[in-house]
Amino acid sequence: MSATTKIEILVAPGCASRQQTEDLVAELLTRNSIKAKTEVIMVSDAEQAAAIRFLGSPSVRINGIDVEPEARERKEYGMG
Repeated sequence: MSATTKIEILVAPGCASRQQTEDLVAELLTRNSIKAKTEVIMVSDAEQAAAIRFLGSPSVRINGIDVEPEARERKEYGMG
């Protein structure tokens, strides 16, 4: 991954796993000497969730691709 790599952490308000996910992403980047732009995206409502194809909180994407392979085929977008 290069400095142009973009990591998105998508979360719903009140997500109990947000901080743990942010910490894990930061730790993995540091441990592997990876430079990437990391952005937390707060998904505030069902309309936004559908528009950005939000599968649930938290979700992590690298360059727009969900890190969870099974999630890539799902189409149930929402605030879950």
